[in-house]
Amino acid sequence: MRVLLFFMLGAFLIGEASAQNRSIEFRKDEWKKILEIAKSENKMIFVDCYTSWCGPCKMLSNTVFTNDSVADFYNQHFINVKVDMENGEGPELAKRYEVKAFPTLLYIDKTGELVHCVVGFQSVQKLIEEGGIAMDGGMSFRALKKRYDAGERNPEFVRTYIAQLSESYRPKLQEEVATEYINTLDEDQFYSRDCWNIIIYNLSDPLSPLLKKLVKNRERFYRIIAKDTVDLFIDYTFRSKAGGFTWWEAGKHGVFNQKVYDEYVAYLLTLNLPEVPRYLATLYAAREVADGDYRGMLDEMHKALSYGFFYGDNKLSYIQSYIIRLEKCDDVSLKQEAIGWMETLMDEYPVGYYKSEYMRLKARLLRALGKEKEATDLETEARKVRMMH
Repeated sequence: MRVLLFFMLGAFLIGEASAQNRSIEFRKDEWKKILEIAKSENKMIFVDCYTSWCGPCKMLSNTVFTNDSVADFYNQHFINVKVDMENGEGPELAKRYEVKAFPTLLYIDKTGELVHCVVGFQSVQKLIEEGGIAMDGGMSFRALKKRYDAGERNPEFVRTYIAQLSESYRPKLQEEVATEYINTLDEDQFYSRDCWNIIIYNLSDPLSPLLKKLVKNRERFYRIIAKDTVDLFIDYTFRSKAGGFTWWEAGKHGVFNQKVYDEYVAYLLTLNLPEVPRYLATLYAAREVADGDYRGMLDEMHKALSYGFFYGDNKLSYIQSYIIRLEKCDDVSLKQEAIGWMETLMDEYPVGYYKSEYMRLKARLLRALGKEKEATDLETEARKVRMMH
């Protein structure tokens, strides 16, 4: 069966660059009907999970689904359906099949069980190959998960499974599997290039025991990995963690996680890393926003900048992240104060990128005060200033 399947795949791939005269035929029936059709035709279901705003989704539809080889392969072997994940049956299906990124491509059997899935734009060849993997079943997401859940822990297999979890965008499970695997390594294996590669592609929470171990013993990694590379990864994980609090919004991201916030701040205070003041400054301002204290937010920002924690791009990014929060602030005086601050920052640069960005922030505050014409005029001027040197 497997030999026959990949012979068939080869036949479809030979003509992958051919003219685009045919397209995948997507059915528009309700999900219940799709399952009935799949059962009656004894075929697997291919689901393109998209959103109206997703650029890669549109590229996939316009350049890959319209390829003759792709169309012939999927029309012959699958019941095809496109589902807007934000409308109709989309949200329910997204929850059922854990769709959290777009485009997500699902391969589902006639009983409605997930067999395989991949996330992101796929080339013509890759999309046909993924369809073949789903049909063959041996290396599908479902098959690998069953083998892992049954206790298989061969290192090569585990690495393959981790890679599949990455392709199918299962970050939580991916981190769990990678963590379990790394915990089986001895000290020499942990401080190796192979382990380093597993860490950087699968672990991201600086509060996890393994990343704490990495930070504490980073000098051992300096011996095998360039110091700048190690430090850059550490900085990325810490900034990302802080960013989760920076962009938190009431009613949009659930309850502010005070427990994790306190744990993170406490951990940072124990570290002797040069960027710690920046992380803490970011967190302190985020805490004020979470409390709805915009006066406190501005005070924290001024304090951080007076200490010189931020400069250049970091300074701009820090200011942008929090000044825009004033758009939801009811205190007119705070918006006016922030406008004055943006004007001071604008004066620091005669022309160019930074000046134009602070002009844009001022424009957003003006718009928040109902001064639409002033805001629009300033945005037009900012575009001109950005091009000047």
